[in-house]
Amino acid sequence: MANRKFHYNDRKSDGGNAEGRQSAPVRQNGRRKQNAAARGAAAARKAAVDAAVAGRYPAEKLALPIAGIGVADELVGLLSVNGIRTAGDLVCRTEREMYKVQGFNKKMLLALKRALSAVGMEFYADAAPDKAAKSTGDSPAQRRKEQPEKPQRTPAAQQRREREERPKKLTEPLPFTEWRKIQKGGKWGFYDGFKTVIPAMYDEVFFFKDGLAAAELDEKCGYINPENEVVIPFDYETAMSFSEGYASVVKGGKCGYINKDNEVVIPFVYDAATPFEGGEAKVKKDGRWGTILPDGSVKWI
Repeated sequence: MANRKFHYNDRKSDGGNAEGRQSAPVRQNGRRKQNAAARGAAAARKAAVDAAVAGRYPAEKLALPIAGIGVADELVGLLSVNGIRTAGDLVCRTEREMYKVQGFNKKMLLALKRALSAVGMEFYADAAPDKAAKSTGDSPAQRRKEQPEKPQRTPAAQQRREREERPKKLTEPLPFTEWRKIQKGGKWGFYDGFKTVIPAMYDEVFFFKDGLAAAELDEKCGYINPENEVVIPFDYETAMSFSEGYASVVKGGKCGYINKDNEVVIPFVYDAATPFEGGEAKVKKDGRWGTILPDGSVKWI
């Protein structure tokens, strides 16, 4: 049989090429819209979580350094590298989200849960999904039919709600108790809503409480006033915000309390300590937690 040569024309028509050229931007636009929607949903969830956490815990508890609630130094280092430095950074995360930290394990999670529980806090818990529909044998169509129809929000109502949720424009500078933290070049300072009032010069700052703000500089902590004057020298390894006239600070690896005159009112003998709240605070020593009063007396749990 004679050899035959078969020629295949794999060239697409001009119409096919045109269609192919047009489909890529369409797909890209679709992906961009999906990505934007995902980012919007993530931002909305974060805002909801932050609001829930702020409404549940006082600011001084959220500002507790992780090292100050009895977490081991090795775990503190791992979390700090991943931007988790305070109790507030923990309680705005779910237990599952903690496993996004490389090297994190269940033993570490249990240690953090114990430390948070000792100061009356816990990881954030998302609302559990409704499993009732899964437990029945009804078809999806039947379940949809049985569910009550949700009222549709009118455009006018939605616009009104968005206007109410929008932050109001400032008409005057914020009081120093509400100053916002700003970051520049890896350093921190404060902003009053109109201008920078304390330049970004510190490694970390905490919000003003009782007229003073804890700040960190060159791995040492102290306190400044709203005029950016150093009121308590940078002599401490860790410092928490003042509360009820006292602040928990760390020196020589141990926690104690000072007053606003930098006088030691409770000695540095504790492994962890929380701010005073309602005339009492929590301290940890030799693996035990107790309730301490301003006079230094402790009732061990």
